Amino acid sequence: FLFFLFHPLCIIIKYHILSIGTGTVFVKIPILAVKERMPVFQVVEYKGTKEENYLLLIKQLKALVEDEENRIANLSNASALLNQFLTDINWVGFYLLEKDELVLGPFQGLPACVRIPVGKGVCGTAARERKAIRVPDVEQFPGHIACDARSRSEIVLPLIADGELIGVLDIDSPLKDRFDETDEKYLQMFADVLAQYVK
Repeated sequence: FLFFLFHPLCIIIKYHILSIGTGTVFVKIPILAVKERMPVFQVVEYKGTKEENYLLLIKQLKALVEDEENRIANLSNASALLNQFLTDINWVGFYLLEKDELVLGPFQGLPACVRIPVGKGVCGTAARERKAIRVPDVEQFPGHIACDARSRSEIVLPLIADGELIGVLDIDSPLKDRFDETDEKYLQMFADVLAQYVK
C-alpha cells in the first residue's frame, strides 16, 4: 500500500511500504506533490559603506525580479525592498505612465494621489524631463503636490527601458535634505535595473 510522509518543509513524498521477512522497507518512488515553503526574501544587515549597501540592494532586486514576468509583482517587491532598506522615509512607490498622466502603482506608505499630469509636481516634472529630480525642501518646489503632509524632501527617478518612459520611482522623507548625490546615483541604478523587468 501507499504511505505519504509530510516533510517539515511541506514536501509530500510518496512511498511504497514493502514487507520483507520480519522487517519493513520504505521504498521511495517519484514525488507526488511538492509544496515547499521556501523564503523568498531574507532580511540582511547592511553593514558596509553606503555605496556597498546600495550595490547589495541592487543584487537583491535582481534576485527578486529576474525570474518573474509580471510587472505588478516586480514593482510590488521593489517597493517593499526599498521600504525595508531606506531609513527616514515615509513613502516609496511607483507611478506608471498612461498617455499624458502618471497613474499610481505599487507603493509602501499612506494612500496617495492617484493621477498626476506629466509636467506637474516633482513626479510629473521628472517624467517630462526624463531625469532624476532631488528636492531638499518640497515647500520650495513650485507646484509641489502634497500627497502626504509629513513629507519634507523628495527624490523622483525615471524608469526608462528601450528609450521609452515607463513611469517614475518616487520616494518621500519627513526630513529635509534626506537624499544626497550618492542616493540619487544608486537609486537611479536601481530604477534602471528594475525598468528592464517591468517594460
